[in-house]
Amino acid sequence: MAASVSAIDRSPTHLESAEARRRPLRWSRDPGWLRGALVLLWVVSLGAVAAFVPGVPPWVGRLGHVGIAAFCALAAYWAIVGFGGYEHHLGRRLVVARRSVRLAPFALGLAVLLAVAVAALETGHRSIAWVVVAAVAGALLLVLVVAARMTLFAALSALGVAIGVAALIVLRSVATGFQHEFERRVLGVYAHVNVTRPFGIAEYRRFQAWLEGLPGVVGASPFAYYGMALAPYDPEGRRAGDLPQASVLVKGIDPETAGRVIDLREHLERASPGVEIGDLRSHLVLQPVRDRDDEHLPTVIAMTPDPRGPDAYERALAAWRSAPPHLRAGGGPLSDFDGEDAWGDDDWPATNLRSVPPSAGGDLPTIFIGKALARELDLDVGDTVVLVDPGRTGGASAGTAVRHFRVAGIFEAGFQEYDTRLVYVHIKELQAFKFRGRDEVSGIDLRLEDPALASEVAAVIRAALGSGEYTVLEWHKLNANLFQSIHTQKSVLTVILSLVTAVAGFNVLASLWTMVVRRQAEIAILMSMGAHSASIGRIFQFAGLTIGTLGAMGGLLYGLLLCRLLEQYGYALDPEVYFIDALPVEYDAVQILAIVVATVAVSLLATIPPALRAARLRPLEGLRYE
Repeated sequence: MAASVSAIDRSPTHLESAEARRRPLRWSRDPGWLRGALVLLWVVSLGAVAAFVPGVPPWVGRLGHVGIAAFCALAAYWAIVGFGGYEHHLGRRLVVARRSVRLAPFALGLAVLLAVAVAALETGHRSIAWVVVAAVAGALLLVLVVAARMTLFAALSALGVAIGVAALIVLRSVATGFQHEFERRVLGVYAHVNVTRPFGIAEYRRFQAWLEGLPGVVGASPFAYYGMALAPYDPEGRRAGDLPQASVLVKGIDPETAGRVIDLREHLERASPGVEIGDLRSHLVLQPVRDRDDEHLPTVIAMTPDPRGPDAYERALAAWRSAPPHLRAGGGPLSDFDGEDAWGDDDWPATNLRSVPPSAGGDLPTIFIGKALARELDLDVGDTVVLVDPGRTGGASAGTAVRHFRVAGIFEAGFQEYDTRLVYVHIKELQAFKFRGRDEVSGIDLRLEDPALASEVAAVIRAALGSGEYTVLEWHKLNANLFQSIHTQKSVLTVILSLVTAVAGFNVLASLWTMVVRRQAEIAILMSMGAHSASIGRIFQFAGLTIGTLGAMGGLLYGLLLCRLLEQYGYALDPEVYFIDALPVEYDAVQILAIVVATVAVSLLATIPPALRAARLRPLEGLRYE
C-alpha cells in the first residue's frame, strides 16, 4: 500500500495537479538570454554619466546618449514586465500608507493660498511677500500630500529626493538663463563671425559680396573700431580736467547694412523709441583707395567682381575731387597705391580737416550712445558731444583729432559693459579718425542663420582666405573668458548640489534596508510559497523606484513653481557686478528631463544593496524567531 501511495504521489498527474494549485503564486524566472541582455543594458546605461560631463569629445557624448537610451529601455522593461503581479502589488504596499490621514481640508487651504499668491504675481503685484507665501504654501502642500499617501520611511526619502530635484532645477534654470542671456546680449552687439585685417581692408565690398554668398550667412556689414575719449560739448571753454569725460570704444557702422548683423534697432527702441539706424549721418566724402592687385588677394576675393561695377575707383576718385573742400576726408598721396599722384593744384589739403563747432552753424554728424553712459555724462538726445583721439595732437600730419557730434539716439543693450563704454557713429566718421579718411575698414561682420554654425562657417572662411593676413573670429571667442567662467560656475554648482540627490539616494537605501530587516519573516514566507530570490529583490527595487519616481515628480513640480516665482518677481541684480540688471530664469526641457532621469537612476542604484540582501535571505533564517 505504501508503495502504491508513493507511486501515486510521484505520478505525473499528481505533480501536474500540485503545480496547478501553486500556479497563482508562481514567480517566473527570466530566461538566461534575457538575463544576459538585461545585464548588458545595465552596463551600457552606466555610460549615461558621460552625457552630463562638460568638455568631453563628441564620441563620448554620443556614448552618453546611448547610455541614457539603455537606461530608459531597462526601466521600461522593469516597469512593464519585471514589476508585474505580486512584485508590483507587494512593492507598492511597502511605500503606500495603510493608515487613514484626514488632511484634505489643510491641503485644500494651502492650494487656495498658493493659487492666490501665484495669481497676484501673474497680475503684476510683484512683492517678495507673495513669493514667500507661494513658496511656503507649495512646500507644505507637497509635504502633506506625501505624508498622506506614503509610509513614514518612504515619505522622508521621497521628500529628500524632491528637495534635491527642486534645487537642481532652480540652479540649472538660473544658470542657463545667465548663460543664454549673456549670449543673446553679446550677439545683439557683436556679429556671429567677423573677418578682420590688421592694416585695414580696402576691397571690403568684394569681401562683403563673397561672404554674403556663403551657406548659412544671412547678412554682412563693414565696420571699424577705435578707442577714443568722449565728453559733453563745452561752449564756455573750461579746462579738460573740469569736464566729465569717459573712455569709449567707438564702432563705426554702415547704417544701410548694420541692421542685418546686430540688434541695434531693438536696442534703440528700448531707450529712444522712434529712432532708426538711418539717423546716423555723415557728410564726409572719403578718399578712395584702389584695390590691391589680384596676386596679393585671396583667390576667392580676386575672382569676386566689385559690386559697384567696373571703373568704380575712377568714379569714386572723381566724386571725391568734386566734393566741397571742407567735406573731403583723407588727402594723402596715392602714388603708393595707383602709380599716380591724385593731388591736383587746386586740391584742398584734407588732412587739415577740422570739426566745425556747433556755434559755427554747421550740420553736425550724429552719434548713438549707451543709456548708462548718457546717465553718467548727463546727456540726452539732441545734446552735443566731442570725440577726441587722445593719441594725436591735431597736427597737419596727424589727421583729424577732434570731432563734434549730435546725440541722435540712446540705446540700451542690457549689458552694463556695452551701455557704459560703447558708442556708434557712421563708419565714414571713424574712417576719418582711424584710416586718415581713406576708404578702408577694419573688417566685415557676419550674421548667420544659426549661431551654432559659427565654428563651421569660420572654418570655411579660414580655409579660403589662408592663414596669417586675416583674422576670423567667432562670437563665442570674443568673450571666451566670460563664457568659460559662466560654464565653469554652472558645472561646479551642479556638482555641489548633486550631493543633495546623492544624500537622498542614501536615504532611499537606508529606508529599504530597514524594510528588509523588519520584514524578514514575510520574505521567508514568500520564499517558502515558491517565490524566487530575483522576484523578492524586485519587490524592493519597485519600492525604491516608486520612492524615487514620486520624489522626482514632486521635486519637478516644486522646482518649476520656484522658477516661475523667480521669473515673475524679477529679482534685481547689480549690473556693475553681474553685468545684467535682473535674475534671468530659462527652462530647458532637456536639462530638466536629464535631472529627473538621473535622480530616478540614483534611486534605482540605491535599491541594489537592499534588494540583494532580501534576495539572499534564507527562509529558515527569516522564520527562526517566529
